[in-house]
Amino acid sequence: MPTEKQLNNLELISFSKSILEGQAVLDAITGQEPDIAFIEKQHRRIAEYNRKITELTEREDEPG
Repeated sequence: MPTEKQLNNLELISFSKSILEGQAVLDAITGQEPDIAFIEKQHRRIAEYNRKITELTEREDEPG
């Protein structure tokens, strides 16, 4: 069963992915070039949240 921290990080991943998708749609509608720095920042956030989930999962799997 996922912990509350894991669920919170999954929620943050979902928000970050939604932000990326929404920004891509806005860029397409307005004809703007994608903001590469913003996209990279969101991907770094997603990677960080995934890392936190992995750490929490590994701690749960440790004996003791």
